[in-house]
Formats: sequence, structure tokens, C-alpha cells
Amino acid sequence: MASGKIIDIRGRKLGGATPLICSPLLGRTRERLLAEAAAVLAKSPDVIEWRVDHFEAIADTAAVLDSARALRQLLGEMPLIFTRRSIREGGEAIAIDDEGTVSLYAAIAAAGLVDFLDFEMSNDPGQVRRVVADAHRYGSRVILSYHNFSATPEREFLVQRFKEAERLGGDVAKLAVMPVSRADVLTLLAATAEAEERSRIPLISMAMGPLGAVTRMIAGLFGSSLSFAVGEGSSAPGQMPIADLKAVFEIIRRTR
Repeated sequence: MASGKIIDIRGRKLGGATPLICSPLLGRTRERLLAEAAAVLAKSPDVIEWRVDHFEAIADTAAVLDSARALRQLLGEMPLIFTRRSIREGGEAIAIDDEGTVSLYAAIAAAGLVDFLDFEMSNDPGQVRRVVADAHRYGSRVILSYHNFSATPEREFLVQRFKEAERLGGDVAKLAVMPVSRADVLTLLAATAEAEERSRIPLISMAMGPLGAVTRMIAGLFGSSLSFAVGEGSSAPGQMPIADLKAVFEIIRRTR
């Protein structure tokens, strides 16, 4: 990956020679969130993602901010992604709508507690623009994402989604798809490689489920800059333990 695409997040290089390893937090309460974070930190991922759609008090902005402050204090200089995954793209049912999510993202960005906001490209274009603007105003970055839990679209569609994320002002483009054949896995990797050659921002890609698990190990060779791994809980099918992914990345690093 060209050096101009690398994003330095608290000393970690997103877009470097080896993909970063991100582990999700799925705690439903403040207490469980912090306990989970402490356990995951001990396994030394590169990045933490707070999947706030699992948080029972998501409709209470003050409670979310309080938990985010406690989480930031615990994580220290560990980079943090803040994600509300919509139910239509594999997330949990929550007590706020898309407009409420945009407002919550604005509050989190203004508080300066997270490094990235993950927001889906399928959201209303006006909402996407507001999330990007709010994040950049307060010094955060945006991952614009696309998830398909039922199929793998054609290669050109995936390439266009990567390009769309960049066009909309995303700092990182993320795609996750569900393969139903080995050919689908190859489609995801080929689309990533093609998009990475043209893109001016880092890309993240993965095929989910058992068939796609190999992409979590080797997609970095095709241009993906981050892979998700299990700390305590899995946020998507096909994720493997942090230690296993570290071992694979070390083998690939040595062979290169």
C-alpha cells in the first residue's frame, strides 16, 4: 500500500505492511463493557471497536458518553472505533432511529473520545454527510461501510462501493460480504485488489462465515488494512481468536 494511504492512529499504522487486528466489545451494560475491555486488552489487539448497538442504554446519550469516557480511560492509547451497526446490516435492534444515531455520533465526536466512527453507506445521504462533517470537525475519522449478510455481489459492484466511500468523504472504506461459494471469496479478494490500486484511502474487506474465514487471514495481501478477531465475543461469523490471527500475520510477514 502506498505510504500516502497510511493513517497513523495513536502510533498504529492503518494501511501498513501488516493489517491491524481489531477486536469488538459487545457489552450490554457499562460494567460488562469495561470488564470485557479489560479482558480483551490483555490479549493485545491493535484496535478496539465498541459495538454500541449491543449497549442497552444506547438511547441515553449521557450514559453512552459516561461509558465512553470510562472506556477511553481504560484503553489509554488504544485506538477506538465507535459503531452502531444497523439491523439491516447485521446489527442489533435498538431504541433509537437513524436520526437519533446521527445525533449520538455527533455527541461522541464532539467529546473527542473515539478515533473512528463507523457509519453505513446505505444510510440517508444527508445523514452520511452530517456524520462525516461532524467527525472531521472534531478531529475524528470516518469508516464508511457496506455489509451484505446474505450474498456476495458482483466484483464491479464491490469496487464501486469502495469508490463510493471515498467519494462521500470517508477516511476508510469497509466491505463485508457473505460468500456462498469459493468463487465468491475470490470475487471479494479481486475487488479489494482492484479498488486498492485506485483508492486514495485505506480499505478494509472480508468475506464472512466459514467459507470466508481465509480472507481474515490473507486479505491484507490484496489491500485490506484491518481484520477483526475475537477477544471475548464475535461480532460477525468467521472471526477467529486474536492469538491465532497474530500467528498467521507473523508467518505471512516472515514469508514476505
